Amino acid sequence: MKNWLFTLSGLPMRFLWSSNAVTRSAPHLRAASNVQRMWNYFVLASLPAWLIGLWSLGHQTNIAIIDFQIEELSGWRGWFLSQSGIGFDPSSIGACITHGLLYFLPVIAVALAVGAFWETLFATVRKRPLDEGMLAIAWLFALMLPASVPIYQVALGMSFGIVFGKLIYGGSGRYLLSPALLGMAFLMFSYPTLFYAEGAWVPLANYDQPTVLELLTDEGGLGVVAAVDYSYWQLFLGDKPGAVGVVSTLGAFIGGLFLMLTGMVSWRLILGSAIGFIGVSLISNAVAPDHYLFSVPWYWHMVMGGYVFGVVFIATDPVAGPMTNPGRWGFGFLVGALTMIIRLFNPSYYEGVMFAILLASIFSPLIDFIVTELNIHRRKLRLLERGS
Repeated sequence: MKNWLFTLSGLPMRFLWSSNAVTRSAPHLRAASNVQRMWNYFVLASLPAWLIGLWSLGHQTNIAIIDFQIEELSGWRGWFLSQSGIGFDPSSIGACITHGLLYFLPVIAVALAVGAFWETLFATVRKRPLDEGMLAIAWLFALMLPASVPIYQVALGMSFGIVFGKLIYGGSGRYLLSPALLGMAFLMFSYPTLFYAEGAWVPLANYDQPTVLELLTDEGGLGVVAAVDYSYWQLFLGDKPGAVGVVSTLGAFIGGLFLMLTGMVSWRLILGSAIGFIGVSLISNAVAPDHYLFSVPWYWHMVMGGYVFGVVFIATDPVAGPMTNPGRWGFGFLVGALTMIIRLFNPSYYEGVMFAILLASIFSPLIDFIVTELNIHRRKLRLLERGS
């Protein structure tokens, strides 16, 4: 019982600081960076995408309220916005961000509470300090969920992701797949209507606003996208239906630049992914220039879904990804190419970046193994040449 209470009392500190079990004596090198600080950089980098996503969610919902001519929104959110005087003005940035925040706060609160419970339970049973990275896992998981997600599904997805994706393997540094992405995959296969049903992305009853990728893959191509008045720069900013953290390509670009400049992610992986993504798109353009889907240029594909968010914040997971530089090139290329292939050939699951990252992560140890063995083989050949 004492161990349990002690672990709980130290929980808030573990969100911000790393474990006390660190090496402090010679001859080891020491630096200000640690595992928890690295994960915190991911959270900081996602803030631009998060803020734009909050505004977009509130903007889309407020527009729907005006279209439906709803004078009073039911529920505690409607009561708060009405009583506070914030209202439902889609032209007000503050009103839109606040409305979006009211949907996001319960999701992140439940994800954090569930993650904290499992982290505490495993730490107590194993009699070990609390593990790092839980805040980033819960945060990224919440960013990828639709606003209409039921709270119990948030708890189930977070439980599956953090237990079966991380804790049973021993914690940070030991898992194979991104825990946040694994939780998303669990919800997608367990509750497909959460992501693909009518009205999944704008949380208003009887209001159906499909995502841009749904419009694109419904045998309409860019003509349908233009017919509903979506401009390229509007999509690039993130003014479209979608998950809070995923809708803004601009926000993800800013976050990716920050992570690369601080050395938290590999630019090789991101560039390799872009090469694979653009390469497959160019091939499809050349093969079927008149096809409604194959003819869509790569720069349109890049702003229509969650590809950029997935590559910047999920594929760059330092544990699930490869460790070697050549392996990062190959891993990134595989993620980008698979994302585009899934979009083109399996429109039922049009957002292919999630499956692409999961598949590439499974092969990540093999990629590093091949790179290492080839390097050993080259060194042996050089030694033989010198010996002769």
